[in-house]
Amino acid sequence: MINIYLSALETAEDKAKFEDLYIKYKQRMYAVAYKILHNAEDAEDTVHNAFLKIADKFEIIKEFSCQELQSYIVIIVRNTSINIYRKNKRDSEYLTELDDNQLTVNVNFFGNIDINELIQTISSLPLIYKDILFLHYVNKYTTKEISKMLDISLDTVWKRIECAKKLLKQEIEKVKEYGRK
Repeated sequence: MINIYLSALETAEDKAKFEDLYIKYKQRMYAVAYKILHNAEDAEDTVHNAFLKIADKFEIIKEFSCQELQSYIVIIVRNTSINIYRKNKRDSEYLTELDDNQLTVNVNFFGNIDINELIQTISSLPLIYKDILFLHYVNKYTTKEISKMLDISLDTVWKRIECAKKLLKQEIEKVKEYGRK
């Protein structure tokens, strides 16, 4: 199976790096996929699709630090798993459409928040929002880069960022009003 991925790479050095990546992360990727899908075949499909995406974007990925690479791989596997899950289950959760006037949240609102409170609140958000905030604000990726990495449209990236900020603001306001649970 690895030969399929290696054929997408040009240099022997890239092939060796990819092979190391494959050996190091294959089992971890499968575990993440299986945890979401609860199905061995779908988990294997997820790992395969994720490795195809990684091979396709290897020129960018090979420059990642170990921490960034691990985060990227987990995000790719999680997103791929979720996509497969949604294809299999048409009645899965859906994102609520928001009116355009509800989408903009003033980023300055977050400047007055205690960093530990902010981190704790971010960790309580759904994964798709945590991931988008992590990639955009922590790793400083542009929305265009995130769109390519996660294989989603630029509009979806923007909408998720705005939804994440809106949810984050709501959660922080709840904590200020009622205190942490």
